[in-house]
Amino acid sequence: MTKEEKDLYKSVLETWGLQGQIYMVIEESSELINALCKLKRGRVDLSEVITELADVQIMIEQMLVAFNCEEDFEKEKAFKLNRLKGLLKKVKREN
Repeated sequence: MTKEEKDLYKSVLETWGLQGQIYMVIEESSELINALCKLKRGRVDLSEVITELADVQIMIEQMLVAFNCEEDFEKEKAFKLNRLKGLLKKVKREN
């Protein structure tokens, strides 16, 4: 994330507090779940899902700033992506 984004997230956290933003993570995540369910039933189009994906990503980035854990997050993400790559190779060999 950029320095500008990081500064914005710090300001948001100072303004509304960590607890308030944690509740926003929950709210935005539930809105994404709802949009995905509606997309599957043909009740919304992809733009609604994209909107909710953006909201959730912003909230995740706020939490990375709030918990000062960007480096640990990137390590965990790399580990999980590597594991996923291995699983995909295994499945492709079996088919």
